[in-house]
Amino acid sequence: MEDLTPFSPPRKTYKLTAFSISYTKSTTSSTITPFLLFKPCTSTPPTHILSDICLTAYPSQILAIVGPSGAGKSTLLDILAARTSPTSGTLLLNSSPINPSSFRKLSAYVPQHDACLPLLTVLETFTFTARLLVPKSSEIATIVNSLLSELTLTHVANTRLAHGLSGGERRRVSIGLSLLHDPAVLILDEPTSGLDSTSAFNVIQTLKSIATSRHRTVILSIHQPSFRILSTIDRILLLSKGTVVHHGTLSSLETFLLSNGLAVPPQLNALEYAMEMIHQLDENKPITPPSLPTSPDNSSNSPPDNDIIETRYNSTRFHEVCTLYNRIWKIIYRTKQLLLTNTIEALVVGLVLGTIYINIGYGKQGIEKRLGLFAFTLTFLLSSTTETLPIFINERPILLRETSSGVYRLSSYLIANTLVFSPYLLAIAIIYSVSVYFLVGLCASWPSFAYFVLVIWIVVIMANSFVLFLSSLAPNYIAGTSLVTVLLGAFFLFSGYFISKESMPKYWLFMHFFSMYKYALDALLINEYSCLVSKCLIWYDESKTCMVTGGDVLLKRGLHERQRWTNIYILIGFFVFYRVLCLLALIRRVSKSKK
Repeated sequence: MEDLTPFSPPRKTYKLTAFSISYTKSTTSSTITPFLLFKPCTSTPPTHILSDICLTAYPSQILAIVGPSGAGKSTLLDILAARTSPTSGTLLLNSSPINPSSFRKLSAYVPQHDACLPLLTVLETFTFTARLLVPKSSEIATIVNSLLSELTLTHVANTRLAHGLSGGERRRVSIGLSLLHDPAVLILDEPTSGLDSTSAFNVIQTLKSIATSRHRTVILSIHQPSFRILSTIDRILLLSKGTVVHHGTLSSLETFLLSNGLAVPPQLNALEYAMEMIHQLDENKPITPPSLPTSPDNSSNSPPDNDIIETRYNSTRFHEVCTLYNRIWKIIYRTKQLLLTNTIEALVVGLVLGTIYINIGYGKQGIEKRLGLFAFTLTFLLSSTTETLPIFINERPILLRETSSGVYRLSSYLIANTLVFSPYLLAIAIIYSVSVYFLVGLCASWPSFAYFVLVIWIVVIMANSFVLFLSSLAPNYIAGTSLVTVLLGAFFLFSGYFISKESMPKYWLFMHFFSMYKYALDALLINEYSCLVSKCLIWYDESKTCMVTGGDVLLKRGLHERQRWTNIYILIGFFVFYRVLCLLALIRRVSKSKK
């Protein structure tokens, strides 16, 4: 296969060595339950996951970490990928201690479960990521086509990831995304999991080609490889109960078994037999232990870890925002059901409300109807934004993977997301406003109508920001929906519609001022009754004297026309506030994924 190192001059190769790695998981037990049950608190001893692990992974080779379930394979991979810090021991890169943040830049970690955007094609998936990683746009097409050829994905280049791809092809797409920045060390968590034997072999064969053609160090975990896969793997690390049983080649494993009086049956390969006899081999040392220093040696001729310079982002923030804008817009455009549903929903609800409150009139009923119309409008608009919750939650693993790998900045994603949704939600706001405003007969003034549209638009983008924030916190869609429902219900309860501010208990008064509904409702009321400040809405029947004007309605609710723009600024502040909270929540998730 063609040697593809498309990004730059040939990069240096790296040997990764683990020296006496141990990992202990501290067990934290809650003291609340024993206290409630009047029992003494007992401490649970820590769990030893890994103990004195030594290994070496070489360039141009595949090192497979093998062992039964619970042997510590995934934990060891996380440590080797600098995602988890060992309790003791040292990781060496070319005989120099590694810097975790620097190592994450020159390596790539491929998780067991594929995380890709299902509405993009294979070609688009690679192209968008390449645009963020490759400085020269003229090279992108060549790089992407070479990668498709290397991964044997050319025949499915224009197929969407949601359908039409086999499990092995999806797994190769995940590997390809990690190869786009040409990592020196590639670490994969069970890349053959869930695949049939042919697909699994094709994936391992692809990895072997990458290791040899690019001279890269490949480390992977695998549960029980077939003989064909074993013939492709260069070295094996056999684990059991967190300790090394054997480290070396397949032929050295056969020798190791014979030295322990275990002859490999003809129908089994050496690794299958070793897995069956793992309990008998637990106490044995590896026959071919890796060549390791007794302590980290910084006097090696290899350059120190300081030479591994922290890679900055390859693209400018403007370029990141433009690329992410195009990607998000393409995904939203292809979610036609959501687009059509939201548009029809805004139109139909607007028309239904318009026909219910048609020619709303004045008088006491007119005042009550206006308040009810505005309250229902806000309830509908804020609750309808929950439809975007699953989109954000499904994209979150991809966002975390890409940002933790340094593909782009988190802030660039949020800016691009805002730029995509703002005009779309403006269109929704206009459709709803046109369908309801004139039928109801609200203030007959174009500035008032424009202000009404502005309030509706800010409300929906603020709600979008609120949902985005909750989607960054919620573990799944069900929990996210519950959070949105509870919080929106609480905000509506304290908006001043059901109970006035004066009647609220003082200890709940803060919720009134923190309610998004309050400021939006006040803005709509000020906009409507500012047109009716001098207009008499309720008359005394006997004397034909005016009882209530539009100004009186505002005064009774503690509102004034001067607050028209203050409420707008507060709503915009909520929008920014939730975006910032979302950014902080995602930053925390990214930092946790690196630990």
